[in-house]
Amino acid sequence: MKIKVNITQEEYDYLINNLLNNHKEILIKLEVENNDEDNISVYLEEDLADNIRELAEDEIGMNCFDENYNPTKEGWILEHFIDKFYR
Repeated sequence: MKIKVNITQEEYDYLINNLLNNHKEILIKLEVENNDEDNISVYLEEDLADNIRELAEDEIGMNCFDENYNPTKEGWILEHFIDKFYR
């Protein structure tokens, strides 16, 4: 079953250019709809959402927190992916 995940333009750019850069098999299965300047809907199968969430979980431990253990900009995006792609 396909699900819909709403993300910002910044999150979309990170998803495409960073997180899924080496995962073309996932990237080609995404259906994307630009709703407005900063709102993008991604339609995908639940198993792909699980894969994206797992990739974000794997990445979040690597340099995504500052010296006070606060998330960096990249850390915030990855945390949002974990929440948004959870089904």
